[in-house]
Amino acid sequence: MLLTRLNPVAKRIATPALGSVRTLINKATIVGRVGNDAESSTPIADRTVVHFSVATSENRKDAEGNIIKTTHWHRIVSWDQKRNPYLKDRVKKGDLVFVEGPVHYRSYTAKDGTEKQLTEISLKTFQALSPKSESQ
Repeated sequence: MLLTRLNPVAKRIATPALGSVRTLINKATIVGRVGNDAESSTPIADRTVVHFSVATSENRKDAEGNIIKTTHWHRIVSWDQKRNPYLKDRVKKGDLVFVEGPVHYRSYTAKDGTEKQLTEISLKTFQALSPKSESQ
């Protein structure tokens, strides 16, 4: 299996012990362009959260052969207090980035009383892919 040769984690999952799955994984890996400068807030006393969005896109052809481009937006959230000052200062709109982390779903009640659903990726791994000169 090609996947198991390329990724040792996939090998552990693809060859489960006694016919059962050993590991369950909740991880998103995104390479895309930042849609807005990173913003920070302090929702919990002395805990800063940084969030930004990343766009990915895909092309497909419709029945007539026309190319249709679809863009997907991903909300990225970081609770890492050591990394957050760097993210706040350096993550700018248009930067090409690699982000990885678990996907979380939550709901909340908006100010108008409606129930809202939110999907976000909790940042665990971050790599800026844009050269410094390109992002400035």
